Amino acid sequence: MWVAPSLHAQHAEPSPIVTNTQNSPYASPQLKAAYYSAEAQYQAENYREAQALFQQLLDTFSSQPAQQPFLSGAHYRLAQIQATTYDYYNAKNPSDNNITPVETHTANKLAALQNLARALSIQPLNKDYLYFKAQLLYESNQPAAAAAILVQLSTLDPHSFTFHHFAAIALSQAAKRYPSAPENFAKQLLGFCDTWTKHLGNTEKVLQFRNLALTQLQDQEEINSAEGKENRGKETKGNSTHDKATQNRESQPINTPNSGQTPKQSNLNWAKKRFAMSLELYNFSAAHQYADTLENTAPIFTAHNLVNAHQLINQNQWAAAQDELTLANTETDPFIQLQYLRLRARIAANKAQSLPQFNTNPNLPQTQQALQLWIELYQKEGLTPNDLPFAISVAEQAQSVQYLTLWKQMAQDLKTPPTQK
Repeated sequence: MWVAPSLHAQHAEPSPIVTNTQNSPYASPQLKAAYYSAEAQYQAENYREAQALFQQLLDTFSSQPAQQPFLSGAHYRLAQIQATTYDYYNAKNPSDNNITPVETHTANKLAALQNLARALSIQPLNKDYLYFKAQLLYESNQPAAAAAILVQLSTLDPHSFTFHHFAAIALSQAAKRYPSAPENFAKQLLGFCDTWTKHLGNTEKVLQFRNLALTQLQDQEEINSAEGKENRGKETKGNSTHDKATQNRESQPINTPNSGQTPKQSNLNWAKKRFAMSLELYNFSAAHQYADTLENTAPIFTAHNLVNAHQLINQNQWAAAQDELTLANTETDPFIQLQYLRLRARIAANKAQSLPQFNTNPNLPQTQQALQLWIELYQKEGLTPNDLPFAISVAEQAQSVQYLTLWKQMAQDLKTPPTQK
């Protein structure tokens, strides 16, 4: 399963040097020195320092016309940093107990998109810049805009599975969000599947998206037909057009390319339960089998990433587990979203516990963030027995008496036989 590159995993160095036919074909030595100083901080994951240096570079050289063609890499790096949330130590603002406070840089995707626009004005066909812009647009709930860029990227690089896969995801989400749009994204997705097949073959993924597009087109026709009947006063009372389309859709079988069978929604729910149970029992080989079922029978795309993340956490490889969450925002299935919430909560708990101040400062932002994730998971009735040790540890350190008492009682209830309750 492909994982989109994240800020922490993407270390390809964009060169600040591009061809300049008007003046010198090379950036000035001063600009190159400033760029590589900032890049060194970025590669060391000192994002706060890198952001300041890249911004200083742009402030210094943007006013020099001869140097402007060489600034796209700086804009791109700055956009990457602006688009992520990261923690840093602010030694200039010591706390009362002389512990260097940890502060959090909050992602600013709007500022990141503005810097990407500047980078693309210099290199409009740079695939790294375009792909990152598509990611930001998709994460900002603009799947149609993201799809347009990704379809363009699939043309620029017709042999890229990544571009084709993500383009199909974005088109399917645009079709779901804008079923009555003049663009008719479901038709676009169906046509895109033909292009995908031409370039990369008629794989199971293509079949999955083709079936999804056909289902969406059928739903659109049913809704339009029902709306026409309603406008003519012939609609049966008690059924809305949306309800009719939804009922009809739920009655249709879900195609499975592997077996040729047509399991009903109840079978899909059964597979989800088995998937969750396998993760809870650390039976990762079985979980991967159910992940195949989920990805081949529903618009679910990253079930294998979920299994990988759980397996990496079980091996105490937390950073690698975090990388498996890169595509979490592409999922719309509530069950899958809940699984990702669980992973985020566990990773946040481990991140807080690894800080030296964890046992002495209950107000650490990381501790409070982890607590809020566990509360959200509890409110969505998603806590499992394996979650409780994480949740209790965080609530205890955050001095959250309400949830500490509640979760400890839940843990005790799990240990107590039913006859003794």
